[in-house]
Amino acid sequence: MQLVRENEALTSQRPNPLFIVATKEFKDCLRSRWLQTACCLFALLAAAVIFGAGALGGEFRWQALPQLFNSLLTLSVFLVPLLALLLSFDAVVGEAEAGTLLLLLTYPLSRSQWLAGKLMGQGGALLLALLLGFGLPLGLLPVLAQEYCSIELPAALALLLASAWLLGLVFMLLGYWVSMQVKQKAQALALLMLLWLLLVLLYDLALLVLAVVAADTLGQSGLQWLMLLNPASVFRLLNQSFLGLASGVPTWPWLLGILFGWLLLLSWLCRYSFQRRPL
Repeated sequence: MQLVRENEALTSQRPNPLFIVATKEFKDCLRSRWLQTACCLFALLAAAVIFGAGALGGEFRWQALPQLFNSLLTLSVFLVPLLALLLSFDAVVGEAEAGTLLLLLTYPLSRSQWLAGKLMGQGGALLLALLLGFGLPLGLLPVLAQEYCSIELPAALALLLASAWLLGLVFMLLGYWVSMQVKQKAQALALLMLLWLLLVLLYDLALLVLAVVAADTLGQSGLQWLMLLNPASVFRLLNQSFLGLASGVPTWPWLLGILFGWLLLLSWLCRYSFQRRPL
């Protein structure tokens, strides 16, 4: 009886393997040059948008809050997915190439726990970069200008950071899934850069062409459904809807739910693919 109690005590004191993986990944990301560079780049670009755009007319004026956040949206929709893919492209194939994936899974650690820990650690590092890069400069705006001392700023900032983090997690899971399908890191990186180009840059251009060529066939509702098929477009519409810059689209809570739905769908897809991937 005493032996059983001692075993139970030891089991309860054993650290959760999920948090061990998450902590390791978080520390690895903090040492990553991609994350350090992105954090500095976010802060510099946020400062450029805040101060540079206000001086374009030759005389410095603080921008209106919707225009300021719309400029930040344009930067975020390009940079956040790119950073997420650069952090995650070698998540599985890199471990497999190094031979550590097989070793890690010999421990009392399930594939789902390893994958969830990976996402927690890298997702936490991405959130830290967003908070330091975008959150800190924008959080200082009420100190710098009386125009931004309103409840709208913290609400818009919280939604921007939360939705940008969700968008990053979606692309991070996309990076995991591609990393499971290839055998070399170079292949994963090339495929993910192509996907980034298609989803972030070319998708909206294709929709503009469709809006001109097939506007009568698709209609506005058809174009909206096509926009909802792309997480990057959902992210942009979500924040523009909150700021009152988009009309004829679902309300921002619905768009936030769609973005969260993308996260759940890709989480299931990654788990399903990883369970069936040979080691």
